[in-house]
Amino acid sequence: MADFTFATCLPGLEPMLKLDVVRARPELRFAYSRPGLITFKSERAIATDDAPATALARVWGRSIGPARSPDDAAHQLRMSSADRIHVFAREPDEPVDLSSWQNATSASSEPARPGELVADVIVSAVAGEPAWLGLHRADVHHARWPGGLVPASVPDDAPSRACAKIEEAIAWAELDVRADHVALEIGCAPGGAMLALARRGLEVWGVDTADIAPIVLAEPRVHHLAIKVGALRWEELPPRVDWLLVDVNLAPQVALHEVARLMPKLKSSLRGAVITLKLNDDAIVAELPKLVDRVCGLGFSDVRLRHLPSNRREICCVARGPAYRA
Repeated sequence: MADFTFATCLPGLEPMLKLDVVRARPELRFAYSRPGLITFKSERAIATDDAPATALARVWGRSIGPARSPDDAAHQLRMSSADRIHVFAREPDEPVDLSSWQNATSASSEPARPGELVADVIVSAVAGEPAWLGLHRADVHHARWPGGLVPASVPDDAPSRACAKIEEAIAWAELDVRADHVALEIGCAPGGAMLALARRGLEVWGVDTADIAPIVLAEPRVHHLAIKVGALRWEELPPRVDWLLVDVNLAPQVALHEVARLMPKLKSSLRGAVITLKLNDDAIVAELPKLVDRVCGLGFSDVRLRHLPSNRREICCVARGPAYRA
């Protein structure tokens, strides 16, 4: 008997997600799609800990099917043996009242603990459309937060969403970022990520020819090198760099080329990297495994990709550096 798997994603990324699934798991066949939700048919059983076929999925799991009402959802999930129920909007930016679904299913807003079986109730903002139900096992590969929306505390004075992107990356990958560490960001303007790290107590160096927001430059731990990354000389870098951030408006291959040039200087102290890879067109999806291999070839390990809530047409790459300490 056929089984089904589901994936949620940023609305608009469905074509890329489908291409990535076809590349990684050709046995899966496209079944159903709505903005932010895609299902695939499988001729074999889908386990709740089935590994996601794509890093573009916010939540990936075994598909149960539609629920016409909150009571219908509660009835279907009663036999699921789920440890936790997450109710979330299929399109997070669209207003939708989740309260009736949450009340009927006794849903939790807390993140799942590792190993817990999570029931997903994916609610549409379109009147009359059913919710979609699924199951997944929370682990290092699957979402722990409702809808895969990794939490990030973003101050009102943050100059860009880069502040949210770095906070989400730290939370998702559980990065051991400490106040006595030093960070270097390539492509730092206008300074959102620099502000977030400086307020965590890090010494932060940023490289960009564009202007940095005054509120960022006012931080005593912030240092701005107003030059192109291609002109950056080793002697201009701080003596030690624990964390490398890269968020430049360049093709991923070009961005990684610039990282490669700096690695001989950085590798002795580098604990890890957070690299934003631009998804400039659908063709880049086929290149993602090669990009992961290239990051590994620079001396990094445990390279992971994830499309985080604040990502748009880009994906977050987190990797352990040569000086990573468990």
